[in-house]
Amino acid sequence: MKFIEEVATYRGPMPMVELTRRNLEGLLEKLDDPNSVRTLIDPDGEIAVKAVEDDEHYKTRPAGDMFTNGRFV
Repeated sequence: MKFIEEVATYRGPMPMVELTRRNLEGLLEKLDDPNSVRTLIDPDGEIAVKAVEDDEHYKTRPAGDMFTNGRFV
């Protein structure tokens, strides 16, 4: 995991956290582990990324559109 200060996006500059496939797979595994705090912390201890189930995250609002591989999912 790496924090990138600010990157240009179609919506303008914004902060970004870069997650590797390894990071993403680790977070998914943490969702299935009842003893996990479900969090990855960068080596400098400055950024934390938490895994949350869809039902918990979207309980008060609908999920937004995601565009990947040339289509909305």
